[in-house]
Amino acid sequence: MPKQSKHTFFPVLLAALIFVMHLALPTLGAAQAGRIAFLPFKANAPKDMSYLTSGIRDMLASRLASEIGLTVIDKAVVDKALAGAGTPTQAEGFLSLAKNLQADYLVVGSITALGSSLSLDAKVFETGKAAPQSFYATAKSESEIIQSIDSLAWDISEKVFAHKRPASAQPTPQAAVSQAPPQYATAHPERALSGRAGNSPFVYSKGINSAFDFTKSQNMKLSLQSMETADLDGDGVAEVILADQDSVHIYKRDGSRLSKVGKISGSKSFRVHAISVADLNGNGKPEIYVSAADHQNPSSFAFEWLGENKASYIFKDALWYVRVIQIPGEGAVLAGQRADFDKAVAPGIFRLGLAGGTVKPGSSIEVPPQVNLFDFTIADLDNDGSREIIAIDRDDRLRVMRSSGSLLWKSDDYYGGTTSFIGGAPPLMDIDELGSNGKYDRIYVPSRIIVQDVNGDGIIDVIINKNLSSSSRIFKNMKNYPGGEIHALTWNGIGLTPLWQTRKIDGYIADYLLRPNAEKTRAELMVGIIISTSTMEMFSEQTATVLMYQLDFTKKTEQ
Repeated sequence: MPKQSKHTFFPVLLAALIFVMHLALPTLGAAQAGRIAFLPFKANAPKDMSYLTSGIRDMLASRLASEIGLTVIDKAVVDKALAGAGTPTQAEGFLSLAKNLQADYLVVGSITALGSSLSLDAKVFETGKAAPQSFYATAKSESEIIQSIDSLAWDISEKVFAHKRPASAQPTPQAAVSQAPPQYATAHPERALSGRAGNSPFVYSKGINSAFDFTKSQNMKLSLQSMETADLDGDGVAEVILADQDSVHIYKRDGSRLSKVGKISGSKSFRVHAISVADLNGNGKPEIYVSAADHQNPSSFAFEWLGENKASYIFKDALWYVRVIQIPGEGAVLAGQRADFDKAVAPGIFRLGLAGGTVKPGSSIEVPPQVNLFDFTIADLDNDGSREIIAIDRDDRLRVMRSSGSLLWKSDDYYGGTTSFIGGAPPLMDIDELGSNGKYDRIYVPSRIIVQDVNGDGIIDVIINKNLSSSSRIFKNMKNYPGGEIHALTWNGIGLTPLWQTRKIDGYIADYLLRPNAEKTRAELMVGIIISTSTMEMFSEQTATVLMYQLDFTKKTEQ
């Protein structure tokens, strides 16, 4: 008998299980607990997963019908109503669709593929309630998707319908992270560096002993621009701070689950391109610094979060691009750069101070003249007591320079890659008016460059993203990155050399953070990605998620 591929076998198995489950559905005469409609699940994946999206919809319906006694509205009826109404994007639209279907409950959801792992996200809308309840489950591979659907169904049963799951269906506690074996393999082995890779979500040559399974947050409707973490309320636990184009969202974290507890809105006229966090006024409470701009001028602000949607503003409407940077020997500094009268940025980067709620420039920061505020970081890479500037240039090449601008090293490979920019043409401007004098050029804002001794060997490491796209580095104002990686590099005396990298991540890497523990034996890498970034979707609401990787530096990998 010829060998059957898993892509052929699994849909057949799933269909058979759905058929068996339908046999167990309650009869029409059974006691009913309400009417429920399931919308088609959306697939965020590079391959055809229609068999999974259909199967998830059917299995959830079967499980909830059999356990709760719900009447499931026929798929054809739901699809016809959906086609007539158009796919809703806001809660009001989903509730209106539920009313048209005479449904007491409406379920919407998505399945996301990240490497070989899968995640399920679902929302349950209930008539009479404005806000839906959100649910989330993961599977390490397609072979575990049925258990994940089952877990998702039980979560909905418990939280929406107060129907407790039996002991046999209780979730199995996850093994401690330090004991978790690597499970994720790459679909792109040609990307591997020399050295051991195993089945880890990392490829590495030295400096990292093992990388554990990554986890991910739920999917969020968010056009992610920048991210940070800080203990904003003084409870000893860091909040996760995510910025979209005009707002700052604050989340409490429970494992991989993010629960929004606050939102501070900016002006819709000014697009956020970066946030940073520091306690610069020394009152023990971190401030959030938000750099925002329209096509011509910056309008930045800073605040302390007071809980929920309340803020105590440090300053507003500052005509500066702002960013907190670490300067060796000096510590955290608020740095700023102005716009020029005819261009998005003016020469000169300055230390900023405050006087009566107004931002005031201080001394200039010594960096090469071609470097803008968001392009660089400062570190002593070779421990010789002098500072090096590590920067991304306009061509996405990584450079190491002296403060004077003299070049020490330039990468052959591309790094960085971003869709965020300042400047550009005014809204609705005729392209024939643009001219070629540079007045309306976009200045792209790269993600951060992290410099830390993450593995405790006394040598500074450089962490940087590499968003992958050939066309985006050819076309000046068309940027789209369907995948990316995070790379760690170290200075070997003449250049930056690889330490480790993640496998390819399906999605645009918007920002990332590295949080080592106090002993520098382990660290958590948090990567904020936008799952779908096609050119056709650039003006629609995007889907973001946060990946969390665990790194172990207790032993150095043999060369």
